[in-house]
Amino acid sequence: MAAETTIDLATLRFDGERFAGHALDVECTQELVAYRRIILECAKALWCRHHPDRERLPKRFEDGFRLQFDRLEDGSARVPLRRVLATDQAPLDWGNRDEFDEAAQLIDAAIGAANDDTLLPEAFPSNVVLLFREFGRTLRDDEVLFTRARHGTTEAAYTVKARKRLAEWVAATYEDVVEVTGEVQMASVKGQFSLLTGSGQAVTGKFSPQQEAQVLEALRDHNTLGLRVRGAGEFGTGDRALRRFVRVDSVEHAPPGPPAYVEGAPDLWATLDAIAAKVPADAWKAVPADLSLRVDELIYGHEEASK
Repeated sequence: MAAETTIDLATLRFDGERFAGHALDVECTQELVAYRRIILECAKALWCRHHPDRERLPKRFEDGFRLQFDRLEDGSARVPLRRVLATDQAPLDWGNRDEFDEAAQLIDAAIGAANDDTLLPEAFPSNVVLLFREFGRTLRDDEVLFTRARHGTTEAAYTVKARKRLAEWVAATYEDVVEVTGEVQMASVKGQFSLLTGSGQAVTGKFSPQQEAQVLEALRDHNTLGLRVRGAGEFGTGDRALRRFVRVDSVEHAPPGPPAYVEGAPDLWATLDAIAAKVPADAWKAVPADLSLRVDELIYGHEEASK
């Protein structure tokens, strides 16, 4: 049998009168099982996201994920959770972080977002939100379960508010009024159409016979003509992004919207500097110092008309 070692993953702290003297009721150990499942499913989703070219998880990725605790520490009932690893996996603890560490931190962030009424972390897998239904079921209203990933700097308080908020996020969508301008990408004879919004998201809906002419014209001239849609939309509860048009009250032509801002896109000047750095120094010496004043003469072979 291969030798094993353990490394820290996270700490769960049960806070409330019931946990005084770092005592833990037996039924509350269900929270450890639920937490493990959230960690595992989140880590699996993250690994697939990090390796889009791979069809399957690594061998024993799931079966090899074992958590243990061997004591309850002071501070209500504090449970330090440790991963069990074969000794040849020990380098994981040399300051490196893998999908399980990332999952633990994302869980802290998701709980914090629920408490602060902010959006879920963009990196948090949406399918994992459903698992919060089973997390915290043994807790009473006056009890709080704190989570803290091993690389985290603060605890995340899984309060009654956080549990309720995450349960609401499980309800996948809600409806609200909407007004959005975009580019018509598709329109069918059955009245279905797809609008590419400024955020780069395709939103589908159904137009009426009275709206058909404007939608089809916007489709035909989609490079120069946008479409403004007013009505009701279905939004994702977790990210508040528009999913589809539930009802289209009106459509009208509009100028195309500005290009969508892409988070993390390379800075233009940084890109130009990088290109310039690849040009040999001798080539730069050959560039005339007055190039900007003599563009027509030097590039097109004739002097500017103003001369």
